[in-house]
Amino acid sequence: MHLLPVVIALLLSTQTAPAQTDSNAPQISAIADANALHEYESCTFEDGLQIVKIDSLPPGVQQRTIDTTQGPKTIQMHAGRRIMFAYGVAGNLFANVKPEVLPDGSWASEKQSLLDEIAAMIASDHDAMPNTSLPPTMHGLEVYGLDRTQLKGGTLGFYLLFDNTHHIATSIYLLNQEPLTRRFQTIEQYRSLRTRFLTTYTGCIAQNHSLHAPAAKDGR
Repeated sequence: MHLLPVVIALLLSTQTAPAQTDSNAPQISAIADANALHEYESCTFEDGLQIVKIDSLPPGVQQRTIDTTQGPKTIQMHAGRRIMFAYGVAGNLFANVKPEVLPDGSWASEKQSLLDEIAAMIASDHDAMPNTSLPPTMHGLEVYGLDRTQLKGGTLGFYLLFDNTHHIATSIYLLNQEPLTRRFQTIEQYRSLRTRFLTTYTGCIAQNHSLHAPAAKDGR
């Protein structure tokens, strides 16, 4: 009879232990997501382009809706950033970059939805053409995108980068600028800056990943 309280105490302790472990999981996951996105927000460029503003997702925002060839689709996100690039701190904005950590379980389907978004953009805008001149991957990241055929409108190009290892999808909006102050005056000059940006940015991301990758053990 004297053993009954001890047995009850042991049962309660074994039941509460898993709950304590689970409560730490979201926090650990959030830290990992933030660290992964840091690789996308710490890049420099030799031509004067620089990061001028970084914003996180508003609290509680974990999804967004996109238009695709299959209708509206919802993209789920664990974490995200908006990174603004400009030529000089007070210069005109050149790129609006949005890396997002997507759920592991729905990575394949949401990746396809984002590709369907590009198809929908091309179908709805006769001045937009897919870019077939770039390699399918740049520094280990899959690259897909389109450009406008003329220097008009607020957005001249839209690109997607897919990091299949970390399940990060990055939407890149390449922005038009005022003709008197922008770095390009012809569509060819814009394309040159676009390719330079994509090449440098993907190279920076790959280098950041390699610098922060866990060290191999036992010579492996």
